[in-house]
Amino acid sequence: MKQYKYILLDWDGNLARTLDIWLAALKVPLEKRGHFFSDEEIGANFTVFQERMEALGITDIDAMVAEADEIATREAPNVELYPDALVTLDMLHKAGKKIALVTTSRHGQIDPLLEKYKLQDMFDLIVCGDDVTHHKPNPEPIERAIKLFGATKVEAVMVGDAASDIRAANNAGVDSVLFFPPEHAKFYDIEELRRLHPTHIIESFREIVHIAA
Repeated sequence: MKQYKYILLDWDGNLARTLDIWLAALKVPLEKRGHFFSDEEIGANFTVFQERMEALGITDIDAMVAEADEIATREAPNVELYPDALVTLDMLHKAGKKIALVTTSRHGQIDPLLEKYKLQDMFDLIVCGDDVTHHKPNPEPIERAIKLFGATKVEAVMVGDAASDIRAANNAGVDSVLFFPPEHAKFYDIEELRRLHPTHIIESFREIVHIAA
């Protein structure tokens, strides 16, 4: 199996269990307007959410997303990490891998959480949404991390849960790992994600250690 020296990790829905926070946040403006949907009908991806709501004839989607974003931002400090996230980071670190956090979230959102979970020393590099001009699926965040590492693309792999992560990896020309635990079935369509051709698909975060070895 191919070895990777540089591991690029998404935050939301990958290291941190933020998808449930976004889902709960989206329900608030929907229910306030008299719309009641199942978790699967709502999802937690804003792009998919917009498509689904437009198909149902709901028009004030931008306003609802803005309300949900405000709610989710308030709840973000309470986010939990996925099982094995901490131990996996520690194992990768001890194995001599270079680890980057590559996220669309801003430093103001991420930095307090890294401090809360004492993760600052686990990342050799952090690329947040306010460090780049274009966000995933644009390849800029990945390419920035690779450039700052002084790495080659063949040595790197992007790990994420969403289509934007896999598309960004494809656009950057690097391998990818789709993190899809069973609980993500209510947020994403696995067949749609498979069609993006991630290099690897895992259900447990600890599997990254074996892929990177």
